[in-house]
Amino acid sequence: MSLEARVNKLINEGYEFKLEQYISNGFDLFKKEYGLFIGFSIVAGIMSGVAGMIPFVGYFAQAVIAGIINLGYFYVARKIKLGEKPEFEDFFKPFNAFGNVVGVALVVFLLTMLGLLCLVIPGIYLGVAWTFAVPIAYFYAGTGLWDSMEASRRVVTKNWWWFLLLGLCVVLINIVGALCLLVGLLITIPASHLIMYSAFDDIMKPDEDIVPDNDEKILLDELND
Repeated sequence: MSLEARVNKLINEGYEFKLEQYISNGFDLFKKEYGLFIGFSIVAGIMSGVAGMIPFVGYFAQAVIAGIINLGYFYVARKIKLGEKPEFEDFFKPFNAFGNVVGVALVVFLLTMLGLLCLVIPGIYLGVAWTFAVPIAYFYAGTGLWDSMEASRRVVTKNWWWFLLLGLCVVLINIVGALCLLVGLLITIPASHLIMYSAFDDIMKPDEDIVPDNDEKILLDELND
């Protein structure tokens, strides 16, 4: 099933949003490889901090790096789900597709910020609606920038309030982590990414629905090498 067909099916038939399951699955995934996730979270924090210090473009660099880092968690979570043993280097595999997702991450960031600056409500709506834009661009290889963003917007809008609630739950989880002398963030930050992966995987089902053509299959193979 193509991305367009999948999106149309979700829009026309609707889908169940399993809030408690996503949170539970996120922590379950974390527990299976907690050492790797904590280690990568430390490295990711350093990468984000360094990116933020780049003169003039620090915020933009952080937005792009954040998108790729998120995919690192997704990539490893997917391997665990498929019963494969992840390695630390797997977190960096999505960087091989940097050119395919950097545009999506940057445009999503810029338009969301623009929405927040002009009118807060549009910014909040877009920030939530484009939750899946970067993962779609990566897991549905060959999908263009606008198609990825629009697919995410259409799917998320179907259950927008549930996605907002999920986002608020993730924020609350990290606040609790921060209250634990900040050490708790080493658990809650990776768990937050894994919670979002659980939602993405359950709703978009990329492994079930992607039937790439020859060119897309080659691209997927290259991304996974």
